[in-house]
Amino acid sequence: MSKHSFNIEPSDNTTLVSALGWIGVFLVFVLVVALTYLRDPAASQEERNIVDRIKIRNDVRAEQARLVNDYQWVNQLEGVIRVPVERAMEITVEELKAEQAAK
Repeated sequence: MSKHSFNIEPSDNTTLVSALGWIGVFLVFVLVVALTYLRDPAASQEERNIVDRIKIRNDVRAEQARLVNDYQWVNQLEGVIRVPVERAMEITVEELKAEQAAK
C-alpha cells in the first residue's frame, strides 16, 4: 500500500463548467418543449387549407351577391343588361299586369 492519500476535490473551474453544462441542458430542453408545444397554430397544412377554403367561399358569395344585386351590361350591342333580382321581379309583375289588362 502506498502512503499517499487520494482525496481529490473538484476545482472551482470544474464546478463552474459542470453547472454551466447543466444549465445548458435545461435551456435546450426548454427550447425543444417551446418549439413543440408553442408553435404557430396556423402552421399545419390542414388549418391553412381551411383558411383558404373559407376565403374562397367568401369570395364566391360576394361575387354571387354582386351579380344578384347590381346592374351590369351582359351584351351592350344587343341591349341586354343584368338587373337586380328585386327590380326584375317588379318589372315582370308590371309586364304581366299590362298583358292581363290588354286582354
